Amino acid sequence: MKRTDFAPSTIESPLLAIELSQRSGGAAVIDAAGDVHTVGFEGGRRDRDDVLPGIHAVLAQAGIAASALRTVAVDVGPGGFTGLRISIAAAQAIAEVAGAVVVGVPGAVVAAAGTPSLREATGEIIVLSAAKAGTAWRTRLGRETTDRGWRIIGDPGIVDRADDVGCAAVIADEHVPSELVRSAIFDPPILAPSFEATAVARVALDGGPDLLVHSDPARLMPIYPREPEAVRRWRERPAR
Repeated sequence: MKRTDFAPSTIESPLLAIELSQRSGGAAVIDAAGDVHTVGFEGGRRDRDDVLPGIHAVLAQAGIAASALRTVAVDVGPGGFTGLRISIAAAQAIAEVAGAVVVGVPGAVVAAAGTPSLREATGEIIVLSAAKAGTAWRTRLGRETTDRGWRIIGDPGIVDRADDVGCAAVIADEHVPSELVRSAIFDPPILAPSFEATAVARVALDGGPDLLVHSDPARLMPIYPREPEAVRRWRERPAR
């Protein structure tokens, strides 16, 4: 999963983070002094665009010009196709203009970092993101101490049955089929995920090994559990 062409040590502030893997999201800026500024917005609306005005507002709130950004971070999913497409395109454009490093943060890491009840948790957890046909994208994360960030264990992927390997907690929203959340052996707490731009920003600055870090913004790609329907239809279109 890792597609990195830039050393994580180059991740610096001022940093802009964008979260739009769900219907509601927002943007956050961490300035050179470490202060955090946030603005919330929604994506995918047909009547107006709230994303770019929201990004403009948080930059103005922080007193930072887009051209001064050193890093642009964004949740790369899995998540909603439209939200990921819009937020990643915005991150790519801003990073290109600013000459900034672009950082993709896997959505499972964002959820773990942003879920309040996990702040004092250690061990291993599972994050489930609903996919098609009763399946889910499963990511196993772990950490040994609370002063370290959550790290991905093994390879995330699509599952169609419950995970019977023990864990401290399962993060899953209401769209994940109940039979994938339950375990025949273990009964861990089920937590609702929290996706926040501040979590994207802090995970990016932490510089962990699961980040997708690029000096060329065009190389940043979303994580889709399955091929998007529009892409499948285009690929299968009749030859002319």
